Amino acid sequence: MTVTEEAPPAPPPPEVSLTAAGDPTPPTASPLILNDCYFELGGVNLRCLVKHLEAAFPENKPVSVTSFCGETDYPGVTKWHLRATFYQSFDAGAVYATLNAAYQSYVASGTAVNWKARPYSSRVAAANNPIVSGYAIPQPVELIVGDAGAAAEVVIDWNLTAPPTVDTGAVTATGATAGTPGFYTPSGATVPANLAALSSVTATPATTWAAGQYVITSDLLAANWNGTAWVAGKHP
Repeated sequence: MTVTEEAPPAPPPPEVSLTAAGDPTPPTASPLILNDCYFELGGVNLRCLVKHLEAAFPENKPVSVTSFCGETDYPGVTKWHLRATFYQSFDAGAVYATLNAAYQSYVASGTAVNWKARPYSSRVAAANNPIVSGYAIPQPVELIVGDAGAAAEVVIDWNLTAPPTVDTGAVTATGATAGTPGFYTPSGATVPANLAALSSVTATPATTWAAGQYVITSDLLAANWNGTAWVAGKHP
């Protein structure tokens, strides 16, 4: 007896969605999945210790005016915040060291800390991978918070000194501030490619940098200011 196999059913016709006359065509876009995000605080790359990030959060504070005619809300002040949850780490150069250094610097001299983030760490800045950056006002932070058998966390909610900057990689670095590591200005500036590219960058301070201070160029090498020129490595 011959067994005849039935052919599989034909696939259904493609679904046709109608667009009303005058409706714009939807963009070709993919949702942002935060599995490759970049975050830097005070020149330190903390992306591998970030659990939650809001860079930056706008807090709108409307002014309500109540009269015999009713209540009306008027535009008020918009406050910007940097909100982040880190996995706590007391390792050298990690979460505690970075947050504490930022806070102590603010207490000593009123210096805000620079931060920047971009959606994809593995990609350079572009129109679809902008650098979001700004300056935050450090505040005291928790030291050890968590449950038994779980990772300890530390949460920051720091006000910004101004609205954040959104840059697609077109902002040129004009300055470099000393640190361990230091950072480039203006906020969100593209990191210079190498030591030679630092020739047009102004060092702050303009005097010889302190021992151990440096900035990092795009080739992942350190450079420092010796008082008259940029030289390779951390300042001895």
